[in-house]
Amino acid sequence: MSSLQEAADRADLVFLTVPDDSIGTVASGIRWRAGVACVHCSGAADLDVLSKAAAEGALVGGFHPLRMFGEIGSFDMRGCSIAIAGPVALARELDRLARAIGARPLRLPEGGRALYHAAANFSGAFVVALIAETVALWKKLGIAEGDALRALLPLLRGSVDNVEALGAAGALGSVVARGDVGTIRKHLDALATAAPESLDLYRLLSLRTIPLARAKGTLEPEAAREIEVLLSAKGH
Repeated sequence: MSSLQEAADRADLVFLTVPDDSIGTVASGIRWRAGVACVHCSGAADLDVLSKAAAEGALVGGFHPLRMFGEIGSFDMRGCSIAIAGPVALARELDRLARAIGARPLRLPEGGRALYHAAANFSGAFVVALIAETVALWKKLGIAEGDALRALLPLLRGSVDNVEALGAAGALGSVVARGDVGTIRKHLDALATAAPESLDLYRLLSLRTIPLARAKGTLEPEAAREIEVLLSAKGH
C-alpha cells in the first residue's frame, strides 16, 4: 500500500496497531467511509480516541491481546485473552476473529480499559521487574545473572502452574503463609543491611500476601496481626 488512506479505502476492517499516544492522530488523519470498522489495539484507550472515525460513520472498536510481545513466539495468540470493545455487530465479529486464532474474547465495562490495563502490569511487566530485583540482590552475593535466571525460572514456572491448578490463595507458599515471624525478621534485617532500597518493596508485597495466607487457611489471626505489625514498623 502506498499510504494509510489507500489501505483504509480498500479494507472493511482496519486495525490501528500504533502506540497508544498516536492512535487519535493516526485515526484523525484518515478519511473514513461509513460502515468500515476502525479498531485500535490499545489496552488502556477507550473508544472516544476514535471519535473522528465514528463521526464519519465508521464502526469503532478495540482488540487488545493480553500478552507480552517479544522475540519468541511473538505472534502466537493461542490461549491468550483479547479485550474486545465495540457495538454489538462489530464486537461479535471481533469475538469470531479472536476465537479463530485460538484466543479467548474478554469483554470489559465501558470506561474500564485503563484500570484493566494498569492491573495487567502486575502480572506482566512488574513480574519481570521483580525477577530483575531478585537478580540484583543475588548479585550482591556474587551470583551471576545467568545463574540467577536458571535458578529462578523453575520457581517462577512452578508458581504459575500452582496458580493455574489451585488459584491464587491455594498456590501461595511463603514465610507469611507459614506464619514464620522469625524468618521475616531475618529478611528485614538482611535487607536493611545489604539493600535498604528494597525494604519498602519487600514490606508492601509481604503485606499483600497476608489476605491470601488467611484465605488459604494456613495463617492464624494472631500470627497475621503480629506479622502485619512487624512489616508496618519502620525500625529496620
